[in-house]
Amino acid sequence: MGKAKRTKKQIAADAVKTESQARAHRNLMARKSRAQTESVSEIGPIPAVVNHRRKSRCRKNLFAFLTTYFPHSTGLSPFSDDHKRFIAAMQDCILRGGRRINVVYREFAKTTIAENSIIWAALYGHRVFGLLTGVNTDASTANIESIKSELSTNELLLADFPEVCFPVWELDGKPQRCPSQTCGGEHTLMTWRADVLVLPTVKGSPASGNIIIAKPYAKARGVKFKRPDGTNARPDLILADDIQDDESAANPNQVKKNLNILKKNLIHTAAHNRQAAIIVNGTVIAKNDMMEVLLDDPAWDGVRISFMQCKSAVHDSFWLKEYAAVRRSFDRSIVGDKERAWREATALYASKRGEADAGCVVSWVHRYNKPIELSAIQHAYNVIIDDGPEVFASEYQNQPLDERATSQRLTAAWVAAKTNNLARATSPKAGEFVTAYIDVHMRLLYYVVVAWSRDFTGSIIDYGTYPRQPLGYFAQQSAPISMADLSPGTTEDAWILAGLTVLTNTLLGAAFVREGGGEMHVGQLLIDAKWGEKNKLVKQFCRRHPQAGTRLWAAQGYGVGPAQKDFAEYRPEPGSRNGFGWRIAPPTDGDRWVTIDTNLMKTFVAARLALPLGTPGGIDIFGMDPREHALFADHCVSEAPIEMTAKRGIGQMRTKEVWEWLMPHNDNHWWDCLCGCAVGASMLGCCVPGQEGRERKRRMTAAEMMAKARG
Repeated sequence: MGKAKRTKKQIAADAVKTESQARAHRNLMARKSRAQTESVSEIGPIPAVVNHRRKSRCRKNLFAFLTTYFPHSTGLSPFSDDHKRFIAAMQDCILRGGRRINVVYREFAKTTIAENSIIWAALYGHRVFGLLTGVNTDASTANIESIKSELSTNELLLADFPEVCFPVWELDGKPQRCPSQTCGGEHTLMTWRADVLVLPTVKGSPASGNIIIAKPYAKARGVKFKRPDGTNARPDLILADDIQDDESAANPNQVKKNLNILKKNLIHTAAHNRQAAIIVNGTVIAKNDMMEVLLDDPAWDGVRISFMQCKSAVHDSFWLKEYAAVRRSFDRSIVGDKERAWREATALYASKRGEADAGCVVSWVHRYNKPIELSAIQHAYNVIIDDGPEVFASEYQNQPLDERATSQRLTAAWVAAKTNNLARATSPKAGEFVTAYIDVHMRLLYYVVVAWSRDFTGSIIDYGTYPRQPLGYFAQQSAPISMADLSPGTTEDAWILAGLTVLTNTLLGAAFVREGGGEMHVGQLLIDAKWGEKNKLVKQFCRRHPQAGTRLWAAQGYGVGPAQKDFAEYRPEPGSRNGFGWRIAPPTDGDRWVTIDTNLMKTFVAARLALPLGTPGGIDIFGMDPREHALFADHCVSEAPIEMTAKRGIGQMRTKEVWEWLMPHNDNHWWDCLCGCAVGASMLGCCVPGQEGRERKRRMTAAEMMAKARG
C-alpha cells in the first residue's frame, strides 16, 4: 500500500516542532558559550597584597619605589646624588604640580625613570591621567611598550599591586579580552592598546580607571580620553622625554616651533580641576636649543647636571697625552688591533689609577662599560679621546661648544693620515721654497719645517722640539726634558737664548734633501716673539742675529676680527711691507717684526690640510705610518673656527672666522708653527693660483688727489 499523503496541517505542525527544537538547541549553545565566556572573563577575587609595609613605604617616596620595584632597571645600580636630586624634583612636581625642566647627560637613565615614575603616579593615584610624549612615534611606542611590560611581567608589582596587575596578567597577552573581563561580575573596563592604557576599574583601588597615553611630541595637541560614563578626561601629568633631535635643536625655527607646541598645545591640554604636573627631561644638544631656553625661562624650575664635575689633576699630562697615545696606537687595517690598544691603555690606567683619578669628580661612579672599563672616570676620558670634546661637551656636560663654529672641522685622524711616503727631511721634487717657524715657551721650543711649491702646495718635512723628547706623546708642561735641564744653574733668559741659538743655527744651517737629488735650505725662518715678558728678549735675539731681516724675522700673531682692518687695507708707509696675512710695519725702537693675521692664516692652512692627499694646493706630511704623527695631528686640531659678524661702517657687515681653543684642549704649538711657515712662504713669493699680480687698489691721499686735479 502506498504512503498516506500528509495534510497541510500536519506539515505545519512538524515545521513548528523542528523550529522549536532548533531554537532550544541555539539557546543551549548560547548558554554554554556564555558560561564558557564568563568562566574566562571572570577573573575572580583580587589576591591580597603580599607586603603592605613595602607598598606603604613607597607611596610618597618615588626614589624608594624605583629602587625597590624595578631591580633590573632603575634598581640595577646604586643611584648617584644627582639622581636623587633629579628624582626628588620629579616627585615634588608630580605630587604638588608645576613646571619642571631637567637637563641631564646621556645614559642617565632618564627615560626609564620617566616611564617608571608614571607607573608610580598611576598606581598610587597621585595622578589619574599621565601623558608621556617622545620625539617621534617610535620613541612613544617604546615608552608605552616598556610600561606595559612592567605591568604584565613584574612580579614585585603583581605582589603588592594586585588590584592593577592581576587583571592585566589575566589578559594573558590578549588585549581583545579587555571588553569582556569582569571582577566579581563587574567589568574592569580596561583598555590595552598600542598607545593607550586604561588601568582596571576595581572597587577600592586608587588606580581604578587611571589612564596612561603615549604620543609623539608633534601630535600631542588636545589629547583627551572619553570614559565609559561619557566624560572627557584630560592629562594632569605630562612628561616630555627627549623631545628634540640633532636637527631640530640646531635650527632656531624648529626650536621656536617646539616651544610653541609645549606652551600652546601641551600645557593647555592639561586638566583644569587641579594644578597639572608638567615635566620636561632632556639633554642640551646645541647652543640656545629648546632645553637651554627652558632653563632660562623663570616660569620653569630646572637643573642642569653634567657628568664630569671636576677634571683630573693630570687631565692634560696623563689622560690626553700618555693614556690617549696608548689608546690610539692601533692599526685600523689589522683586525683586533684596536682592542689590543684599548686593553693596553686600561692596563696603563690600572697601574696609575691613584694619580689618574686624583681631583676628578664624576656624577655617577657606576656609569661605565664593564668589564672593558674600570671606572666612570676612564669612561669619560674614553669618550673625550674617541669621540672628541664636542661630543663630550654636548652629550655628557650639557654645555655644547658654540655651534657658530664651522661644521667642516679637521680631525686628528685625517691630518695624521696625510703621509706622502717620503723620508723625514726630504722635500718633494716640486718643492721650491723651505720655511721654518719656532714657537717659544719657557720649557721647550717647538719648530716645524715645510717645503712649498709656488702655488702653496706644502709638504711638512720636519718638526720637533728643543730639547728633543724621549717620548712620542707628551705635553709642553710635563715634557721629561726641558731647556733648564740642559743649562743647570742659569737664568730663564740664559737657557731660552741658548736654546734659540742652537735651534736657529741648526735650522738655518741644515741641508734638506730634494726628492730626485739636490739640496734645499731654509729661506725664511720666523720666531714667535709674542710671549709676555720675553717679547723683548726674543726680538733682541732676532735683531742681533747675522741673518736678521733677510732669512730670519721675529713674528707676532694678531687675531684680526671682522670689525678690524685687514692688513691689505693699510696704506703703504716708508719701510712697511704688506702681504697675504702678514705685515711688516716701519721700525719701532730699532726693531722690526712680522705681524701675522692668525685668524686668516689658520683658516687658510686648515683649508689646505682638509684637501685630499695629492691635491694641488694641499699640505701633506713625511713618512708612511700615521701613528708617528699622532701628537702633531692633535696640535693641528686643538682649535676651531667660529664665524663672527660685526659692523664695519654705516650699513656694512662682515663675517670672518675667529679661531679659538677647544675645551678641553691640547697643546697647539705645532699648529701655530705650521701657520707661521705659510706666512714665510708668502714672504718668499708663494701665492694662490689666480692671485698672481693682483694688488689691492690703494686709496689716494688728499695731497695726491689735489695734485691729480691740478693736472
